[in-house]
Amino acid sequence: MKKIILSLALLAGFASVANAQTGVKYGIKGGFNGATFSGTDSKGSEYKAGFAAGVFANFGISDQVSIQPEVLFSQKGASVDDFQGVSGNTFKSTLSYIDVPILARINTGTDGKGLFFEIGPQGSFAVADRDFIQAHGDKYNDNTTTQDLNKVVIAYVGGIGYQITSGLSLGIRYTGDFSQVYKDGQSTTLKAASGNTAPYIANNPNVHNSVFQFQVGYAFGGK
Repeated sequence: MKKIILSLALLAGFASVANAQTGVKYGIKGGFNGATFSGTDSKGSEYKAGFAAGVFANFGISDQVSIQPEVLFSQKGASVDDFQGVSGNTFKSTLSYIDVPILARINTGTDGKGLFFEIGPQGSFAVADRDFIQAHGDKYNDNTTTQDLNKVVIAYVGGIGYQITSGLSLGIRYTGDFSQVYKDGQSTTLKAASGNTAPYIANNPNVHNSVFQFQVGYAFGGK
C-alpha cells in the first residue's frame, strides 16, 4: 500500500510539472467492451458485450508525450459454456468495476493529431456482480452480491488510437488483469441447482478478466 501511495504521489507531482509546461486537457469517453476470462479455469469462456464510460485528464510533457489518468465505469465478465464440464450448462457473469488506469501516451502526429500509443498500469474496484447458471432455458443460482469477488484488482493496459481533431479521438485497447477475479477458496454463492445433489462448483475458479475496449473520446482545453 505504501508503494502504491508513493507511486501515485510521484505521478501527481510529475503531472503538475507537465501542466506547468504545456497545459492540461480534460475529457469524456465511452465505448464498447468485449470481455472474457483467461487463466487456469477459463476453459469454455466466450466473449460477452459490455460498455465503459468515464472521464480523463491529459497532462502534456511535450508535443509527443503525455500522462493520462482516467476514471471509467466498465462492464466485464464472460459467458462459459458447459460450465464445470456439465453439458448444456452456461455460466453467465456480468462484473462491474471502476477502472483507474494511469497511462503514458505517445503521439506520433503533429498539431495534436494523428496516431498514438498508450501503455500503463490500472487499478480496478469491483462495485457490482450479476451471475447465474442457465440450463435448458431455466436460470439457477442467480447472484447479485460481490462476496466472492476480489474487491481490488491490478491490471495492465496497452492500446493504439487516432486523434482525429484536437478534441476527438478513436482508440482500441486491451486490459489484462494480474489479479484473479474471484477470491481463493470455496464459493459462497454458487450452490447446487434445484434437484441436483452435486454442487456446480466447489471452489471459486482461477480466472482473470481479459477485455478489449473500443473507445471514443473528446478532450477540452490544452494549448
